[in-house]
Amino acid sequence: MEEIKQAFTTPDGKVFESKADALEYLNRPKVEKALKALTKNSKVVAFLLDNEEVIKKIFNAGTPNRVKKTEKNQLIKALETVKEELNNNKTKFLVENAEAIAESFRWPSVKRMTSEEQYELAVNSITAISGGSAKIAEWVLENKEELLEAYKASKPVRPVSQKAMDALKEYHLKRAAEKEKGTPTNSKKTSKSTVEEEEFDDDDDDDDDLDDLA
Repeated sequence: MEEIKQAFTTPDGKVFESKADALEYLNRPKVEKALKALTKNSKVVAFLLDNEEVIKKIFNAGTPNRVKKTEKNQLIKALETVKEELNNNKTKFLVENAEAIAESFRWPSVKRMTSEEQYELAVNSITAISGGSAKIAEWVLENKEELLEAYKASKPVRPVSQKAMDALKEYHLKRAAEKEKGTPTNSKKTSKSTVEEEEFDDDDDDDDDLDDLA
């Protein structure tokens, strides 16, 4: 008897076993375009694409991980599936305490790091996955915010509510009034070093690794 499997087909005819893989395939060109605005080096772009999830996890290393609303909803759905399809004596405790489990779920605590410790860990981690290129690691960290925005390129833009727009307008008016009165603010002007373009020039030799390109 042949086994029936669910599959997801993209408009160009590609078939994937999971919806997540299909969406990743469809969204990759959008993220790639955003990354190319940061560097023209195709190999660096490929590295950033292939290691997106790893790089985002490295950025969050040493920071307490709170349960997101989407993650909580996923847990609730998983528990509901267990209740509907696997409700037996072996899962009785899980089913009876599903609500409490969902409400009390927390990710394991992590030791909070200083900014210096986080930076050192991130440099070492990115250097490791890039084949030993410290220059790539430093560039990635210097462009952290830009990279995170580029990775969001595949996500649909949600319209901003009128309430949020009014609050933002009120905030700017308040800041303007404080400046007129000479009230000191906590904002700091920061600068970011730039990487010379030639450090990321493409090379026709496909055998070169990231360290050769950095």
